[in-house]
Amino acid sequence: MRNAFILTICWLFIQQNLYSQTDTTIALKAVQVIFNKAESNEPITFSTLKPKEIERINFGQDIPVLLDRTISVNTASDAGNGVGYTYLRLRGSDQTRINVTLNGVPYNDAESHQVFWVNLPDFISSATDVQIQRGLGTSNNGAGAFGGTVNISTAAINKQPFFLTSNSYGSFNTLKNTLAGSTGLIKNRFVFDARYSQIFSDGYIDRASSKLHSYYVSGAFVNKGTVIHLIHFLGKEKTYQAWYGIPTDSLLTNRTLNLAGTDFGQKTTPHANESDNYLQSHYQLLISQTINAFTNFSGNVFYVKGSGYYEQYKVAQNLNSYGFQDVYTEHDTITTTDMIRQRWLKNKFFGANMAFTVIKPKFNWKVAAGFSNYLGNHFGKVIWAPYASTIPLDNTYYKGDGAKLDANIYSTLNYKITKALALYLDIQYRFIDYNIQGEGDNRSPVAERNRYHFFNPKLGMQANFNEHHHMNLYAGIGHHEPLRDDFVNKRSGKNPLPEAMLDIEWGYQYTNKKVKTGINLYGMLYKNQLVVTGALNDVGAAIRTNVDKSFRLGAELECTWQIHKKLTFISNATFSLNKILQFNEVINTYDEFYVSIDSLRITNQLVNKNIAFSPSILGYIELQYQPIKNCTISFNNKFTGKQYLDNTQNNLRSLKPYNINNLIVSYTVHTKPIDEIICSIQLNNITNRKYVSNGYTYSERYAGPGYLTDVNTYNYIYPQAGFNFMAGIIIKIK
Repeated sequence: MRNAFILTICWLFIQQNLYSQTDTTIALKAVQVIFNKAESNEPITFSTLKPKEIERINFGQDIPVLLDRTISVNTASDAGNGVGYTYLRLRGSDQTRINVTLNGVPYNDAESHQVFWVNLPDFISSATDVQIQRGLGTSNNGAGAFGGTVNISTAAINKQPFFLTSNSYGSFNTLKNTLAGSTGLIKNRFVFDARYSQIFSDGYIDRASSKLHSYYVSGAFVNKGTVIHLIHFLGKEKTYQAWYGIPTDSLLTNRTLNLAGTDFGQKTTPHANESDNYLQSHYQLLISQTINAFTNFSGNVFYVKGSGYYEQYKVAQNLNSYGFQDVYTEHDTITTTDMIRQRWLKNKFFGANMAFTVIKPKFNWKVAAGFSNYLGNHFGKVIWAPYASTIPLDNTYYKGDGAKLDANIYSTLNYKITKALALYLDIQYRFIDYNIQGEGDNRSPVAERNRYHFFNPKLGMQANFNEHHHMNLYAGIGHHEPLRDDFVNKRSGKNPLPEAMLDIEWGYQYTNKKVKTGINLYGMLYKNQLVVTGALNDVGAAIRTNVDKSFRLGAELECTWQIHKKLTFISNATFSLNKILQFNEVINTYDEFYVSIDSLRITNQLVNKNIAFSPSILGYIELQYQPIKNCTISFNNKFTGKQYLDNTQNNLRSLKPYNINNLIVSYTVHTKPIDEIICSIQLNNITNRKYVSNGYTYSERYAGPGYLTDVNTYNYIYPQAGFNFMAGIIIKIK
């Protein structure tokens, strides 16, 4: 309430004292620093989500859930209702290969390449544009620049003042409150924006609660050809862990089971604070300067600081494996103990990007460069054990540091050969210097210094035969460096190799007044793709290895049809073939102390197998109907085909196809002094389908004095919520 009061007072003060009532004639656009954003005149395969579409579906669920309706996207949620930890896959590629940028600033973690959407709750409420590129797309910056891109922009200039409050509530005690406002242009020179959001949810899965907070503030200066934008935003999350999934045999008996806090059932009462905690703060300075009628300079400087940990209760842990001494009592020697541990990450990420763009009638030419530097400090602490003497004064049981310099320079040229035909050329050089020192979280020593030099050329063509028929042709080569875990978990002292990919795209689009439709064919041919082997490290994390050759071939179809002035049909579908030509499955054998016996490790050579988590069919259909003015009813259906949990193409390690139906009803009221009131309700999974969107699998066997067990396979899956709802109201004052 305090935040609402402050924002309201500020808005009223601005209205009465600062805002110029004279309507500005300045043509304003977002600050042009979204370096890797594709334009319509480039042969890039992309989709765009506009603010009105975002507003209609934003009830507090995370960004991947909101993007689930776009082509070739499928998503997953740990908590089962799209709040908390959520994940996005694009053409089967996971988030470590999807380049996410915020106003042109890389967001993927530089070491894990992962995208932690939960660290920026409700960031989508500040977005003015979301672009999803499929394939290599344009040259981009950041660790995840390989196979897909999500560009989120917040840098538009609000010419008019407004105040907005958005509130929603629904199943599993899910609550979202958002307050946002803008001063509009003050004397045609200054504008200030602000937003505060909070999201709470119990989650569908037991104890999978989320407590999320974020804010966003920005100020911009506008003067003729100059725009300077200063942005700061922060996210804070506390989520009870739901990472472990449930065993498949619990699906029928207890599908909301949460193993977190019980150490996989060894502890009878769940640990109350088995939580993930993180605070992340971002600072961005964006600059756009028109040099002359044809030339523009744009740049950004950024700084990101993060700090957090996740806490775990562990049962019967070996003291020596944590570097602690055995405890001797009068009657016994204590070698194992229960404990509570925390695994910490503190990091800093900073850098800058700049670009010069020349726009002439015959060509667009851009030269851009950028760098980023990452410093990460990983460490683990034991904060409690039953015997005080089991915890030394220095209770840190591992320490590891990572430093990563990432620099790139590239140039793009879009040249009109004729009025109907344009040629696209994009050449990038990227340099990476990655240094890891200390220990991994399994306490294994790590000392790695690796430098990579990547040359990433791209060539394309766009043909506009007339206003109705358009065709694109594109080919590009991209490279992707290994993750931190690939070095920590490497076997036999052999370093993982970087991945390489040849991406080929051909697209055709037809548009008229009522129909927009298209087809895109793609081939993504990999060299040394890193895939999971089936083996786990000492702390249960999946180990990856390079495979020589693999590929993704697919066809993407889209259609938007204005059937009637009150009825619109929207659909997309992806049909794909995703294969690894040769793959070695690894099955570990452990002794009675759960130490891997390398001499008894099983290796199964497999050929021509499906890539894990790559459904061969994805489909989406939506009908939008307006029965009366200002009222919209949307019914949508999303189909996700069969997915395999690993690369063995074993039906016993797979997720069944699922078909989910949702209904959104919204009604808008225009009144005074309130400009707009939007009331909405979203009914999710209206057929109450019991489905599973994610999972993992591993196999192992055990050996000891005089015995050797058979191989056992364990599948863990993530059930999603049945029928649930969210209802919301948005109030806008302009």
